[in-house]
Amino acid sequence: MKKKEKKPSQLKAWRMKMKSTPRGKAILKLIYWAIFFIILFLLFSVASLFQSDNPPVPVTEDEPIKQEQDTKKSLDVLESELLSSTYRYQYYIEENNNSYFFEGLKALDHIEGYKSYNGISSGVLRYYIDQSGTYEIKGEEKVLITNLYEGLQKNFLNLESLFQIMNQLPLMLDQSNSYPVYTAKDANYQYTLNISKEGTVITDISIVSLDNLSSYLLSFTDVLGEEE
Repeated sequence: MKKKEKKPSQLKAWRMKMKSTPRGKAILKLIYWAIFFIILFLLFSVASLFQSDNPPVPVTEDEPIKQEQDTKKSLDVLESELLSSTYRYQYYIEENNNSYFFEGLKALDHIEGYKSYNGISSGVLRYYIDQSGTYEIKGEEKVLITNLYEGLQKNFLNLESLFQIMNQLPLMLDQSNSYPVYTAKDANYQYTLNISKEGTVITDISIVSLDNLSSYLLSFTDVLGEEE
């Protein structure tokens, strides 16, 4: 007695029928590709849902420290460049309701310039500074003086001292600008220090007290590594 032949399932029979013609084979390939893309889409959807349930890892505590160190390294380069250069300067100062203006040239071995007080033209003082001291220039004569910065905060007008102050302060970097911002506090008042730069050259330094009694703007132009 012959065994009863098992008939193929309807799905298998349909697939065999489709494979028997070129048109059917093409249709089958399209169906397979469609199934593949549907599975791929579902996998990406599940992965995105999983990521949304797991927020990004927050910045570690070491990252702000690293940013501060990197910024201070950049600032060290700017400071060194300015200290070893020649340049022209203009200092605009407001201190206890008095205004002062300094302008001049910083050469490699001396500083020379003019100081005016409260906009009084008759009170303009010509000065010269080198390793031997500070002098007032009167015609052809140089007279040693000690009061050029009287009533002012001398540490803000001596760049080496100013940079030492900055390097001891907690550093905040304003990401919306291209310059670092420092904030310092002492026993008597609080002030902010800002640095503006162009490339590797410092162009401006401002020091402003929060009580608005003190304001120093130091501007530098024609900065050169050595005298021409």
